[in-house]
Amino acid sequence: MSIDTSVPGYPELNDWPTAPAPPVHISNCGRLRDSGPQGGTYYVDLVDSRGRLYPFFFDRFLGRLCYGSYESQSDAAFLRRGSRIEQEAISLIEVLAAKKVQDPELLKRIRHAKTWVSYA
Repeated sequence: MSIDTSVPGYPELNDWPTAPAPPVHISNCGRLRDSGPQGGTYYVDLVDSRGRLYPFFFDRFLGRLCYGSYESQSDAAFLRRGSRIEQEAISLIEVLAAKKVQDPELLKRIRHAKTWVSYA
């Protein structure tokens, strides 16, 4: 995992900390009690077959998909446009969200986040 912090206040992640071992499932997701133009921060936690947690959240201002802790923000980072993690996480969360019909907001959030995606 390599977090680029060369631009102050704008960290970016370009690869998985550790690639998830399939199958991966959504362990938890929901909206936080903050505010913003996107209706607040929305998080989705993925867990792989080895029990490793992959925390993602949608930025409350832009709706971009980010990786890390939305609470402490010490490891939070935007996913670098065109990066492996961006492409794989967007696709994976979208597939899993389509199966998780009890929470249609997650699918709405991932579709909005795709507007930021740059497939290189």
